[in-house]
Amino acid sequence: MVLCVMFFLSPKVSAQKFLMPKTAIVQRAGSIGYNSFGVGYNLFKNKKGSLDLAWGYVPKSKGGRQDIFAAKFAYRPLSIKLSDFAVLNLANPGLFVTHHPGGKFHTTLNKDQYPAGYYWWSSAVRFHISASTEIKINAPKMLLKTGVEQVALYGELNTNELYAVSWFKNRENLPLLDIFKLGFGLKVYF
Repeated sequence: MVLCVMFFLSPKVSAQKFLMPKTAIVQRAGSIGYNSFGVGYNLFKNKKGSLDLAWGYVPKSKGGRQDIFAAKFAYRPLSIKLSDFAVLNLANPGLFVTHHPGGKFHTTLNKDQYPAGYYWWSSAVRFHISASTEIKINAPKMLLKTGVEQVALYGELNTNELYAVSWFKNRENLPLLDIFKLGFGLKVYF
Protein backbone atom coordinates (compact mmCIF):
# COMPACT_ATOMS: atom_id res chain seq x y z
CA MET A 1 0.00 0.00 0.00
CA VAL A 2 2.84 2.37 0.86
CA LEU A 3 4.43 1.72 -2.55
CA CYS A 4 1.17 2.67 -4.31
CA VAL A 5 0.95 5.95 -2.40
CA MET A 6 4.63 6.71 -3.13
CA PHE A 7 4.06 5.96 -6.83
CA PHE A 8 1.12 8.36 -7.11
CA LEU A 9 2.84 11.10 -5.07
CA SER A 10 6.13 10.86 -6.95
CA PRO A 11 7.07 14.16 -8.61
CA LYS A 12 8.17 12.34 -11.78
CA VAL A 13 4.95 10.38 -12.28
CA SER A 14 1.57 11.83 -11.49
CA ALA A 15 -1.41 9.48 -11.34
CA GLN A 16 -3.48 11.94 -13.31
CA LYS A 17 -1.01 12.02 -16.20
CA PHE A 18 -0.54 8.24 -16.09
CA LEU A 19 -4.30 7.57 -16.34
CA MET A 20 -5.01 10.08 -19.12
CA PRO A 21 -5.61 8.31 -22.46
CA LYS A 22 -3.32 9.19 -25.34
CA THR A 23 -5.77 8.23 -28.10
CA ALA A 24 -9.48 8.23 -28.85
CA ILE A 25 -10.66 5.44 -31.15
CA VAL A 26 -13.63 4.76 -33.40
CA GLN A 27 -13.75 1.38 -35.18
CA ARG A 28 -16.16 -0.32 -37.59
CA ALA A 29 -16.47 -4.14 -37.39
CA GLY A 30 -13.44 -6.33 -36.60
CA SER A 31 -14.85 -8.65 -33.88
CA ILE A 32 -15.57 -5.87 -31.38
CA GLY A 33 -19.00 -4.83 -32.56
CA TYR A 34 -20.70 -3.24 -35.52
CA ASN A 35 -19.32 0.06 -34.24
CA SER A 36 -16.97 0.56 -31.30
CA PHE A 37 -15.48 3.42 -29.34
CA GLY A 38 -12.54 3.51 -26.99
CA VAL A 39 -9.42 5.06 -25.59
CA GLY A 40 -5.79 4.05 -25.86
CA TYR A 41 -2.55 4.28 -23.93
CA ASN A 42 1.04 4.29 -25.18
CA LEU A 43 3.27 1.54 -23.85
CA PHE A 44 7.05 1.63 -23.69
CA LYS A 45 9.23 4.73 -23.92
CA ASN A 46 9.45 4.44 -27.71
CA LYS A 47 5.61 4.39 -27.96
CA LYS A 48 5.73 1.30 -30.19
CA GLY A 49 3.21 -0.52 -28.02
CA SER A 50 -0.36 0.39 -27.19
CA LEU A 51 -3.18 -0.77 -24.96
CA ASP A 52 -6.67 0.09 -26.17
CA LEU A 53 -9.88 -0.31 -24.17
CA ALA A 54 -13.07 -0.31 -26.21
CA TRP A 55 -16.82 -0.77 -26.00
CA GLY A 56 -18.60 -2.01 -29.08
CA TYR A 57 -22.17 -2.84 -29.88
CA VAL A 58 -24.23 -4.69 -32.41
CA PRO A 59 -27.59 -3.02 -33.08
CA LYS A 60 -30.81 -5.01 -32.89
CA SER A 61 -31.27 -4.61 -36.65
CA LYS A 62 -27.95 -6.38 -37.33
CA GLY A 63 -28.60 -9.63 -35.46
CA GLY A 64 -29.75 -8.69 -32.00
CA ARG A 65 -28.64 -6.03 -29.51
CA GLN A 66 -25.27 -6.94 -28.04
CA ASP A 67 -22.48 -5.19 -26.13
CA ILE A 68 -18.82 -6.16 -26.44
CA PHE A 69 -15.91 -4.98 -24.29
CA ALA A 70 -12.34 -5.34 -25.57
CA ALA A 71 -8.80 -4.90 -24.24
CA LYS A 72 -6.32 -4.80 -27.13
CA PHE A 73 -2.52 -4.83 -27.19
CA ALA A 74 -0.62 -3.95 -30.37
CA TYR A 75 3.08 -3.58 -31.16
CA ARG A 76 4.44 -1.44 -34.01
CA PRO A 77 7.89 -2.82 -34.91
CA LEU A 78 8.21 -1.25 -38.36
CA SER A 79 7.60 2.44 -39.09
CA ILE A 80 8.17 3.85 -42.55
CA LYS A 81 8.39 7.63 -42.95
CA LEU A 82 6.36 8.55 -46.01
CA SER A 83 6.88 12.31 -45.80
CA ASP A 84 7.46 15.03 -43.25
CA PHE A 85 3.87 14.66 -42.11
CA ALA A 86 3.02 10.94 -42.57
CA VAL A 87 4.26 7.63 -41.14
CA LEU A 88 3.18 4.12 -42.11
CA ASN A 89 3.21 1.47 -39.37
CA LEU A 90 3.27 -1.77 -41.30
CA ALA A 91 2.40 -5.29 -40.07
CA ASN A 92 1.61 -4.58 -36.42
CA PRO A 93 1.03 -7.82 -34.48
CA GLY A 94 -1.48 -7.78 -31.65
CA LEU A 95 -3.50 -9.70 -29.11
CA PHE A 96 -6.86 -8.88 -27.62
CA VAL A 97 -9.60 -10.31 -25.49
CA THR A 98 -13.31 -9.59 -25.81
CA HIS A 99 -16.11 -10.06 -23.31
CA HIS A 100 -19.79 -10.32 -24.22
CA PRO A 101 -21.87 -9.52 -21.11
CA GLY A 102 -25.50 -10.46 -20.70
CA GLY A 103 -27.75 -13.40 -20.04
CA LYS A 104 -27.12 -15.07 -23.43
CA PHE A 105 -23.40 -15.47 -22.78
CA HIS A 106 -21.59 -17.33 -20.01
CA THR A 107 -17.99 -17.57 -18.86
CA THR A 108 -18.70 -21.11 -17.62
CA LEU A 109 -21.27 -23.55 -18.95
CA ASN A 110 -24.04 -25.07 -16.89
CA LYS A 111 -22.69 -28.46 -15.72
CA ASP A 112 -26.24 -29.74 -15.19
CA GLN A 113 -27.10 -29.00 -18.83
CA TYR A 114 -23.88 -30.17 -20.54
CA PRO A 115 -21.65 -33.13 -19.66
CA ALA A 116 -18.04 -32.37 -18.65
CA GLY A 117 -15.88 -31.61 -21.69
CA TYR A 118 -18.87 -31.25 -24.08
CA TYR A 119 -17.93 -27.64 -24.80
CA TRP A 120 -14.37 -26.45 -24.10
CA TRP A 121 -14.98 -22.74 -24.73
CA SER A 122 -16.71 -19.87 -22.99
CA SER A 123 -19.51 -18.18 -24.91
CA ALA A 124 -18.71 -14.83 -23.25
CA VAL A 125 -14.92 -14.53 -23.70
CA ARG A 126 -12.85 -14.72 -26.90
CA PHE A 127 -9.05 -14.49 -27.26
CA HIS A 128 -7.86 -12.99 -30.55
CA ILE A 129 -4.66 -12.55 -32.52
CA SER A 130 -4.47 -9.66 -34.97
CA ALA A 131 -2.36 -7.84 -37.51
CA SER A 132 -2.91 -4.22 -38.45
CA THR A 133 -1.58 -1.49 -40.69
CA GLU A 134 -1.80 2.15 -39.67
CA ILE A 135 -1.03 5.43 -41.41
CA LYS A 136 -0.44 8.38 -39.06
CA ILE A 137 -0.74 11.93 -40.28
CA ASN A 138 0.50 14.90 -38.27
CA ALA A 139 -2.39 17.15 -37.33
CA PRO A 140 -2.75 20.44 -39.20
CA LYS A 141 -1.88 23.59 -37.22
CA MET A 142 -5.55 24.32 -36.57
CA LEU A 143 -5.97 20.95 -34.79
CA LEU A 144 -2.78 21.33 -32.75
CA LYS A 145 -4.52 24.11 -30.82
CA THR A 146 -7.09 21.52 -29.67
CA GLY A 147 -4.40 19.17 -28.38
CA VAL A 148 -4.57 16.75 -31.33
CA GLU A 149 -1.07 15.69 -32.40
CA GLN A 150 -1.83 13.07 -35.05
CA VAL A 151 -4.74 11.39 -36.79
CA ALA A 152 -4.43 7.79 -37.96
CA LEU A 153 -6.43 5.47 -40.18
CA TYR A 154 -5.99 1.75 -39.69
CA GLY A 155 -7.15 -1.66 -40.85
CA GLU A 156 -7.02 -4.73 -38.63
CA LEU A 157 -7.36 -8.42 -39.50
CA ASN A 158 -8.05 -10.87 -36.66
CA THR A 159 -9.19 -14.32 -35.67
CA ASN A 160 -9.94 -15.97 -32.34
CA GLU A 161 -9.18 -19.28 -30.64
CA LEU A 162 -12.59 -20.79 -31.43
CA TYR A 163 -12.34 -20.01 -35.15
CA ALA A 164 -8.74 -21.26 -35.32
CA VAL A 165 -9.56 -24.60 -33.66
CA SER A 166 -12.69 -24.98 -35.82
CA TRP A 167 -10.58 -24.44 -38.95
CA PHE A 168 -7.86 -26.84 -37.78
CA LYS A 169 -10.41 -29.60 -37.14
CA ASN A 170 -12.36 -28.86 -40.36
CA ARG A 171 -9.74 -27.78 -42.90
CA GLU A 172 -11.44 -29.68 -45.74
CA ASN A 173 -14.77 -27.89 -45.26
CA LEU A 174 -13.90 -24.51 -43.76
CA PRO A 175 -11.88 -22.14 -45.96
CA LEU A 176 -9.04 -20.41 -44.09
CA LEU A 177 -10.24 -16.93 -45.09
CA ASP A 178 -13.60 -17.57 -43.40
CA ILE A 179 -12.04 -17.49 -39.93
CA PHE A 180 -10.70 -13.93 -40.27
CA LYS A 181 -12.57 -10.71 -39.51
CA LEU A 182 -11.65 -7.26 -40.78
CA GLY A 183 -12.15 -3.93 -39.07
CA PHE A 184 -11.31 -0.31 -39.95
CA GLY A 185 -10.79 2.55 -37.61
CA LEU A 186 -9.74 6.09 -36.86
CA LYS A 187 -7.42 7.07 -34.00
CA VAL A 188 -6.86 10.56 -32.74
CA TYR A 189 -3.55 10.99 -30.85
CA PHE A 190 -3.26 13.61 -28.09
